[in-house]
Amino acid sequence: MSIFESLIINLIFLLFPFLIYAIYISYRNNVKDEKLVFDFVIFSAMFLLIRYTKAEESIASLIFINFPLLIAIMKKRSLLVIMLSIITIYYYHLMLKIPISYGIIEYSIYLIMYFYMLKKSSMTSVILNIFISIKSFIIACYLCLKDLNNVLTPEIILYLLFVILLFVITITSILWLLKEGEKIIEKNAALRELEKEKQLKLALFKLTHEIKNPIAVCKGYLEMINVENKTKLKKYLPIIKDEINRTLLVINDFSDYGKLQIEKEEVDLEILLDDIKETLEPLLNEKQVKAKFIIKEEELYANLDYNRMKQVLINLIKNAIEAKDKKRTLKITTTIKKIKDEIQIRVEDTGTGISKENLKKIDKIFYTTKEHGTGIGVALSKEIVERHNGNIVYQSVLGKGTKVTILLPIKEN
Repeated sequence: MSIFESLIINLIFLLFPFLIYAIYISYRNNVKDEKLVFDFVIFSAMFLLIRYTKAEESIASLIFINFPLLIAIMKKRSLLVIMLSIITIYYYHLMLKIPISYGIIEYSIYLIMYFYMLKKSSMTSVILNIFISIKSFIIACYLCLKDLNNVLTPEIILYLLFVILLFVITITSILWLLKEGEKIIEKNAALRELEKEKQLKLALFKLTHEIKNPIAVCKGYLEMINVENKTKLKKYLPIIKDEINRTLLVINDFSDYGKLQIEKEEVDLEILLDDIKETLEPLLNEKQVKAKFIIKEEELYANLDYNRMKQVLINLIKNAIEAKDKKRTLKITTTIKKIKDEIQIRVEDTGTGISKENLKKIDKIFYTTKEHGTGIGVALSKEIVERHNGNIVYQSVLGKGTKVTILLPIKEN
């Protein structure tokens, strides 16, 4: 086997455990046992080098058997450094017939330097340079005394220089690869944290947007309540209670990073429409909006999440109210009808409308044209409709109004 083949094989034995380690760390969110896993990887690399490196491959043995130890030094794993030093000394004595006293002297120097410079910031570069210098000298001495029969010809000197250069390049390259691998792992960890942060922000935005509507409804009814008017009390208090329950439902649903939970049941759409009308009545009166709520068929039912669909329709109607042109009366018409095997829900207004450019971006998360908007409402409504296996379409003409059409299956497939 040539020297290059031997070096490549040993390189594979050394790097393979670290490749597995890098993949493991990259795909683990929390690695509490990282140091233990790293120690296992170091010992695995050491085992592969000892087990599959032949004694006659002296150059490969001299070069690669030291890398696990050097990596442990760079990682400041003190106990691991001591154990690997003992293993390396024993390996040199057993396989390469190097006197054990020579090994003890050499690796004692490394250990003394390591513990002396352990707490200094320059430890890494200094240890690396001294280690390369001493090991290069020992490799040259070993080759002269054993493999080259102690004869120094120009050719042999060039060979020694080549081996030393090969050692320096190999060790520098491997340490560079490991360092770059650590950078990739750190970047992956940073990306995971950014993704978590993004999901958290999204959940908070959704939560803020969705609890604002029922709170605004409760505020409107509370302002209208007259303690002496028992009729209004009986009428408004149940609505306030329902809106508070809806707020709690929204908070509970978004407690897990905003993941929606859809609980479908058979719903009477006429009851749903009456509920929405009653909920929005104070707001419609306050804004002087003419609203119509029309259902074409009697006893029209669909499988859907009552609270979620109410949430979508309230959001659509509130968006229409916010698009009111101050110069003219706003009209909003909400219509529900059956078309073949689907339910069509349409909210149509005579507001300011939406430009073609904004209409293309309307369902993108965080996109909003409102001064104090979050850009969540439309995206959340789309998500709810899609969770019902439905579809939502926006049509608008700037200056004339907007029409939103929702199509839902009557029954589950």
